[in-house]
Amino acid sequence: MKKWITGGLCTLILTGLTACSPVMSEETPGNNADDASAHVFGMTQEQRLEDFTYFEQELQNSYLCWGILERKGIDYESILKEYREMTATENSDFQLYVAVNSALYRLGGEGHLSLLQPEWYDEFLTGYAELPDRTKWYTALNNPVSQKNYPILLKVLNEMNEGEDSQTYDSEGQAVTENVTTLIIEEGKTAYLKIDSFESPNNADQNKIAVFLDQTRSYENLIIDITQNSGGSDNYWMDFIVAPLAKETLSNTNYALVKNSENTAKYIEEAFSAEELHPIGELPALPRLEPRDRELATHYIENTLTVQPSGSGFDGKVWLLVSNQVYSAAEAFTVFCKDTGFATIVGTETGGDGIGIDPVYFMLPNSGLLIRYSPLFGLNPDGSSNEEYGSTPDIISPEGETALVTVLRAIRAAAE
Repeated sequence: MKKWITGGLCTLILTGLTACSPVMSEETPGNNADDASAHVFGMTQEQRLEDFTYFEQELQNSYLCWGILERKGIDYESILKEYREMTATENSDFQLYVAVNSALYRLGGEGHLSLLQPEWYDEFLTGYAELPDRTKWYTALNNPVSQKNYPILLKVLNEMNEGEDSQTYDSEGQAVTENVTTLIIEEGKTAYLKIDSFESPNNADQNKIAVFLDQTRSYENLIIDITQNSGGSDNYWMDFIVAPLAKETLSNTNYALVKNSENTAKYIEEAFSAEELHPIGELPALPRLEPRDRELATHYIENTLTVQPSGSGFDGKVWLLVSNQVYSAAEAFTVFCKDTGFATIVGTETGGDGIGIDPVYFMLPNSGLLIRYSPLFGLNPDGSSNEEYGSTPDIISPEGETALVTVLRAIRAAAE
């Protein structure tokens, strides 16, 4: 099996949805049928309705998280009906984008469900062009309709947001500049490494991490903090963290459900061998697997990650700090640590969806809008949904206490 997750993917989508979801008002482009932006794609009303119908049909055919939405009390039928009616009444191409984007936002984003936003289209297209084992992903993005309409949509959104501050800030209002933070907590004993995103592996981060790990190789404790990390690339943590620290080959395997629809099947065929795809009837009994989740699946796969050591390894104890912000590739790292014993996990329950492969795409035929969703429904060892429940830490932080305080207390207790 070949696995790669687009760098920064989850981080971009999770932080970008609200910023890129225009609220309908008199000033919103496309509200007025005479507004030039209303017909930016040159579509007819029939084509807009065709796109929204296709959107709903593909979700029904391919999406695996309906059971989660039902258990959360999300009335997805009413949400889709509301935006179907909006599409029918608004004579505007731009309002089709608003309708689809808003519907996806209100569905909650379970299983990476989202609209690929215009500001990320070129970056994703370029990224997949460089990956020979992800040709289906590149083909989905490299279609003439999306290539024509995404730049047009980006221009409209940029005009809407003109004059707004694009700088990213942290919760304290400070500009975010560094992805990797290193700190010596106790000389010769405890080191701290914080990584806020597993964005596309890059030399700057790799060098900074490598130098720090080399300097602290003889320490007793290494704390890795991913409490603010919502994803990126599995290659990042596998190559930059696990491989340099591992003393032996580490591997973990998890089950994941598949709804092998026509759209999903082409991606599964490229990412997995035929031997890795099994009929759902052969799935072993798992105590917490929800009947509704199994009902939605046609097949399952055994998803395996393996990391070979790249150096002499680390003899001390590794601690991984997590929170509910941990998602996607950061969740995959958490699952790997828990399954292999690579690190002791400290903090609160994580956000989930870390068992799988890159989100896949389907395109609305007339507008070229690209919808993303996870093709795999990852299961925890007991059969519970990793998307829904995430991972439970080995040491849970008390309410109101940070994971860092919890781990330092655990380190002190172990030394006594």
